[in-house]
Amino acid sequence: MHPAKVQLRGFDVEEISLILKLAEKAEVVHSKDGLDLFFDNVDDARLFISKMKKKFKIKSRMSTESLGFDSRARYLFVYSVKKVK
Repeated sequence: MHPAKVQLRGFDVEEISLILKLAEKAEVVHSKDGLDLFFDNVDDARLFISKMKKKFKIKSRMSTESLGFDSRARYLFVYSVKKVK
């Protein structure tokens, strides 16, 4: 089970309130560029993004960040989600 971060950029206040209702299992952090949502499981993040695609016209990209090694490699999956105009 890998954690994930979803970075939301380009959404207005009304859209953000709707997005927060969709993000049930996320910890929300406000950043200067928008919102960052942290999920304990990457599958929850993927499900959240698929729900967003049904509500908004968005573009998403995925990357990874290394969190180090326990007995195996740990990665943080980072999804950058931008609203398409």
